[in-house]
Amino acid sequence: MTNEHQVGIQRALLHVRDRLQEIEQRMLGLETEMQTALDRIPSERRDSARNLVHYIALRQQDLRDLQVELADLGLSSLGRLEGCVLGTIRSVLDRTREALAWRKDTDAQTALQLDPALPTSCALDWSAGMEALHQHTRELLGPKPAERHVYIMVTAPSASEGDAPWMETMLRAGMNVLRINCAHEGPAEWGRLASAVRQASELTKLPCRILMDLAGPKIRTGAIQGAPRVATWKPEKDELGRVVSPARVLLRRESAPSGEGPEAELVLGDDGFATLKAGDSLEFRDTRGKRRALSVVSLDADTAVLEAMARAYVLEEVEATHRRHDDSLGRLRIQVPSGADAAVEMRVDDELVLSGTRAFCSPPKRSSSGELETRGEIACTLAAALDGLHVGHRVLFDDGKVEAVVIDARPTEREYLLKVTRTQRSSVRIRAEKGINLPDSDLPIKALQADDLAALPFVAQYADAVSLSFARTPEDVEALHLELDRLGRRDIGVILKIETRSGFQNLPRLLLQALQRPPLGVMIARGDLAVEVGFERLAEVQEEMLWLCEASHVPAIWATQVLDNLAKTGVPSRAEVTDAAASVAAECVMLNKGPHVVDAVRTLADILERMEKHRFKKRSLARALSVSSFEERPQGPSRSAPPSESLPSNIAVRIS
Repeated sequence: MTNEHQVGIQRALLHVRDRLQEIEQRMLGLETEMQTALDRIPSERRDSARNLVHYIALRQQDLRDLQVELADLGLSSLGRLEGCVLGTIRSVLDRTREALAWRKDTDAQTALQLDPALPTSCALDWSAGMEALHQHTRELLGPKPAERHVYIMVTAPSASEGDAPWMETMLRAGMNVLRINCAHEGPAEWGRLASAVRQASELTKLPCRILMDLAGPKIRTGAIQGAPRVATWKPEKDELGRVVSPARVLLRRESAPSGEGPEAELVLGDDGFATLKAGDSLEFRDTRGKRRALSVVSLDADTAVLEAMARAYVLEEVEATHRRHDDSLGRLRIQVPSGADAAVEMRVDDELVLSGTRAFCSPPKRSSSGELETRGEIACTLAAALDGLHVGHRVLFDDGKVEAVVIDARPTEREYLLKVTRTQRSSVRIRAEKGINLPDSDLPIKALQADDLAALPFVAQYADAVSLSFARTPEDVEALHLELDRLGRRDIGVILKIETRSGFQNLPRLLLQALQRPPLGVMIARGDLAVEVGFERLAEVQEEMLWLCEASHVPAIWATQVLDNLAKTGVPSRAEVTDAAASVAAECVMLNKGPHVVDAVRTLADILERMEKHRFKKRSLARALSVSSFEERPQGPSRSAPPSESLPSNIAVRIS
């Protein structure tokens, strides 16, 4: 090694040492600024809050050049320090000083001295940081699963489907947490679901926590004005008139939001819907007096998929006989929803009115050539949500199928003129009760709505944890804490659902507020979040949320459309399998309901068990690979054997 090279290493070590000392000063300085907030946090969580503060200070600067320098010197490049920020910085700083001392560098004695006014913060090491994270995870989600360290959460179906045998099947498949969505059904049905899972848990000796998900604000499109109430469907037939594919009809519960059925949509009262089971049939005479039947193929909490072997027409409503096998269970009144076939059509460059005062949406009128003659109008079901809209703000409809921008505003009348800037197709039809996202607006609405406050007494009685939908500000979190205090449930876990742009941007503040009342978790609600931040940025945002959760030793829940195709159709897509593999970086993964959800649970459990042998948080684990050979091998089975390797003991101990 040349003398010139030695001098270069010496300079690099000195530069790295100085940068690390500056970073240490910056972290301790922010800790001093945040001391009042830190003092509000219980002592058992204060180290976690302090670590979050250090991480925020660290990530306020660009470290990429420093990381390259550290790697060149054979030192840790700070890529996996989330759980123990100050401890990692000081450890690398110690190694740097040792290298300088070994080289007998005289400048090593001139190290930057810490400001005596700064706190002498105790630094966690990697083991302590990981132990804190996993202890907090167990406090929120229950005992660690036997075969893996990542929990599986499953959204409950309707109470009629989610009986004790269903719960038993899900527990044996790998479910660890049951999520009950309070936006669907009501206290009677929630109680049946909770009792069923408790009964199944006692029978199987498999623990299962209950999470109840508050509905939160519902910002949706209103009903369509003047819409015909006619539904029709027909099966697909071959050239000889034989049915080759039955017609598919969506039947939804009356209080559930509208969907887009395969061919037609019908509505059934909540009480009647609760009596349905797969295999039932609904027999009736259609508008023409013809005998017709619909068979229940599958159902979940809100909807049932029906099949028909003959064409039918229904005007407004029809009475049907509910049959199970050969038994008649009574008569059910089935309705055609208002505006079943109506929608507001939108095209790029169209102008339309968004209103918080109008009762109905109205479709646009066009000339024979397709030119817009009369603007369409969209009624918003939560008028107060529009009070933060300004010219230039974006408005998105139906999971981002349409994007528009505000070009004129009359806030006192709660009316806004929009111009459509992007559509999923050349023409998109927006139906009633579709979601409205306002990603650029500071929404002047509270996360806790009247329905949530009404649901909380039941939640406090039955749930192990409650999720706060639409969490955006520390005040939202404080309001929930106060309600839980009033109900005598200071011990209940709170999960922050981050589903808006402002919720993501405020996540550090939300975490500091919520750490005052553990147990605590964060749900990465990727559905609305993708619409709000942009699909192209979702991957980046979900990673940043994982890092912030790890820095605060708070369990993260990876949610929305995980193995969604598998749960709905029985066959996974390639992309969703890769997404499920990436979810191993979280502490819990949530599956939505579907007719094949038990297969999705088993598949997810298998994927997680395999992937945790290769990855732990941001750390890649180098277990021996069966493919690591240049020898020719005989053709093996098409499916590899289940994972059998255990985690290294020094990692497994920390997550047990």
